[in-house]
Amino acid sequence: MRSIHKLIALLVIPVFFAASPAFAQQSRVVDGAALTQALAAQAEGDRAQRDQVRRVLDRDDVRQMAAAMGLNAAQASSAVATLGGADLAAAAQHAGAVEQALAGGANTIVISVTTLLLILIIVILLAN
Repeated sequence: MRSIHKLIALLVIPVFFAASPAFAQQSRVVDGAALTQALAAQAEGDRAQRDQVRRVLDRDDVRQMAAAMGLNAAQASSAVATLGGADLAAAAQHAGAVEQALAGGANTIVISVTTLLLILIIVILLAN
């Protein structure tokens, strides 16, 4: 009986070693350079979105409108650094709409008041 256990152990041990991750040849799905490039692109995209939101929040007319509504645009602008993911994308999308409306010759933000309020409220709430 003891020799059967030895025989089974001798047959099973090499199978465990062959199946072990230390001995297995693992192929990489993404190489290091591609991963670094993807992370750099993501960071650059986030930076561009933050800059877009800050540009809108740093406008004098936006600051005046926020002050009239009792909101602190300076606090919101400094809190943009805490935004990320979907919140950052939504704030940047709204900021882009405000910029586009103002760049199109509009001298008021009447159409985009809701958008501006959403940006300010999201940023202030997320900062707290």
